[in-house]
Amino acid sequence: MTYSVGVQRDIPTPIPAPIRELTPRSIALGIALALILGAANAYLGLYAGLTVSASIPAAVISMAILRILGGSTILENNVVQTIASAGEAVAAGAIFTFPALVILGGVRTLPYVEVTALCVVGATMGALLVVFLRRAYIVEERLPFPEGVACAQVLRAGDAQANVRPLVVGGLISAALKALQDVAGIIPGAVSGARWVGSAAIAGSLDISAALLGVGYIIGIRIAALVFAGGAFAWLVAIPFLTAFHAGGTRDAATAAQQLWSGQVRYLGVGAMLTGGIVTLWKLRTRIASAIADSIRVVRSTQSVATAREDTDLSARAVLTAVALCVPVIFAICLGLSGSVALSAALAVLLTLICFFATAIAGYLTGIVGASNNPVSGVTVIVLLAVALFLKLVGVSQSVGPQLAILSGAIVCTAAAMAGDSTHDLATGFHVGATPRSLEIGVLVGAIASSFLMAPILNLLIAGYGIAGTATARAGALAAPQAFLMAKVTQGVFHGGLPLGTIAIGAALAAILGFTDRYLERSGSKWRTPIMPAAIGLYLPFGLSVAIFIGALAHSSFGSKDEAETGPGILLAAGLVAGEALMGVASGAMVTAGIKLPIF
Repeated sequence: MTYSVGVQRDIPTPIPAPIRELTPRSIALGIALALILGAANAYLGLYAGLTVSASIPAAVISMAILRILGGSTILENNVVQTIASAGEAVAAGAIFTFPALVILGGVRTLPYVEVTALCVVGATMGALLVVFLRRAYIVEERLPFPEGVACAQVLRAGDAQANVRPLVVGGLISAALKALQDVAGIIPGAVSGARWVGSAAIAGSLDISAALLGVGYIIGIRIAALVFAGGAFAWLVAIPFLTAFHAGGTRDAATAAQQLWSGQVRYLGVGAMLTGGIVTLWKLRTRIASAIADSIRVVRSTQSVATAREDTDLSARAVLTAVALCVPVIFAICLGLSGSVALSAALAVLLTLICFFATAIAGYLTGIVGASNNPVSGVTVIVLLAVALFLKLVGVSQSVGPQLAILSGAIVCTAAAMAGDSTHDLATGFHVGATPRSLEIGVLVGAIASSFLMAPILNLLIAGYGIAGTATARAGALAAPQAFLMAKVTQGVFHGGLPLGTIAIGAALAAILGFTDRYLERSGSKWRTPIMPAAIGLYLPFGLSVAIFIGALAHSSFGSKDEAETGPGILLAAGLVAGEALMGVASGAMVTAGIKLPIF
């Protein structure tokens, strides 16, 4: 046997094939879904005061489309779902604040440039500041992130053809019902009744809405029961009690109840939301301090540390550069409204700092209760009240101060909503082995793209339906409860007239709920009493709370008992929400185009 002796050569290590993750088609598809889901949630939030996480519907639609295109991976689906869900978060921040400018009477059409710029600023800070918190919340603390885990299960299942069907069916059913209500005028939007019982007015209503049934199914019986309890207390306890002492008992019972609710009783919700926001801050004080310390440590670190792909974030320098670019935008908008360089500079710096606190709070809280239950409105009300008081103390005029406060609140609200959504998407990525940096880029792309659509969508809806309680409201007007709350709180600071006694009672009721929640937590009970759902119920028209509760009862009776359900029931409910919301946007566009609705 002979051996040939030659030069030994090193065999090159094969280069691993690039992972299909942040691809051009995933970006394009994600942006398209972000615009659609953002428009749907804009309608839902103005109508019901609630938004629902778009992550699971986006994941299902993404899987269906990418399966048709072929060659997709679970990580590419994850990127699409992350970009798409950003539209819902931007919508939440916008609808809770900007319509307050219309309610205050300063404008009839929301200014495109200002709304878009502030949405971009808030969304950018909310999407990127959580980069400093990702490892602490998701990797080390291992918060549950219920919707993030559920979405990861959907992505792993990957059975798009089986899953997408109930989503489509729900969408078609709810869109048809909405068309019969708003376009044809054949079916009423609500049924209601009221009567005098002695000297007390008893009033009740039920909204005929597939979307609200879907919302109730999605959020579940525990949260929906608190929303209903808040509404029941307002309409079946507080209003009858107050009307019993009203001398004008010959008036129409429905009118008496409505006037009391809009002028007095709904401010119970204001007090409850203020208490809820303060309690949230207090509960998270340790975590916020820890997150700030971790962030400072990351920013000060100059060492380049090699990390695995699954643990690679955007660099601290990139994040801080993007956030720094937001500061002059805030300054320019404040300067254009106030004309004061010193005040505008102070607000720009102050709001940037507040946004970091807001993202820390929202990220942690949504890790516990889920993105759909992120109480950003409670945090925003506290910020809005503080900014309004500051502006009044420094002598800003009554004509400029309320608008400046609302715009300040819009930045914080959008940042908090975006932070809650972003951390959930990063949690999904953690469970499926995604690259955090790809998701952080994706969520920023989706947020910025959605920001350019918010002003037109809001203007379409406001022109088509009007906001309840304003001069332009028509039948089926949008309740816009959070925006109404922001407007009234700001107006009360600058012009007076806030029913402080009612607000104090609402705060006391919320404190009782807070103590009850603490007791239930210590006793290990599955039932809890978080403040925000009840506060929203106090503030919503009763018909909305009833419909949401019925949807939750349906889930309790027929749905899965699993908290992270991802089966056909939850997808049907998501379709009910999306179908009605998109038809609502279409109806608003018809009215804006000059078509008189309803036809009959």
